[in-house]
Amino acid sequence: MKIKYYYSVLSPFSHLGIDRFIDLAKKYKIEIDEKPFDLVGEIFPNTGGIPVPQRHITRQKYRLIEIERIGKKYGIEIKLQPKFFPPIDPHLPAKFTLAAIKDGNRLTFGKECLRYLWVKEKNISDLLVLEEICKKLNLDFQKIQELANSEEITKTYLENSKDAIKNDVFGAPTYVFENEMFWGQDRLEYLEDKIK
Repeated sequence: MKIKYYYSVLSPFSHLGIDRFIDLAKKYKIEIDEKPFDLVGEIFPNTGGIPVPQRHITRQKYRLIEIERIGKKYGIEIKLQPKFFPPIDPHLPAKFTLAAIKDGNRLTFGKECLRYLWVKEKNISDLLVLEEICKKLNLDFQKIQELANSEEITKTYLENSKDAIKNDVFGAPTYVFENEMFWGQDRLEYLEDKIK
């Protein structure tokens, strides 16, 4: 069995759900098909979404309430307004994540990008920060960087986004199991119901 996992390395809700999702997949011995995608550049414009800074102030305020509420409920550290959100280049950390996946390092690089952005308040579009993550995970930075800049990874990044749109995915994180979609970390219990 396999779960398609669509997410953005910029999403606070992906950060808030990642550990519980991994635990759930391990519990039921389900493979995760990890699909980092371009939430702001591809998903939002093609599904009616609006980037955070362009949303009405009431929606922006409530988003922060929800992030804080979820973090407290599950004991997850998260900064509500980290210094480097959104990062200058949202695509580079996603491509590094895809390169790490291609290199056999599944789920860890994306998880670290989320942690570095939402907990450590680091600029994950900075090559020095990406190098720091590589070192932490014992990855060859030069190899990952070269792969991240390749046409193959650029193509995969776009394909993940197009595949998400084709499957009616409009936000992050989204889990697809047996062709049924579950949007948001707050739908993990429903995903577990489906698995059971």
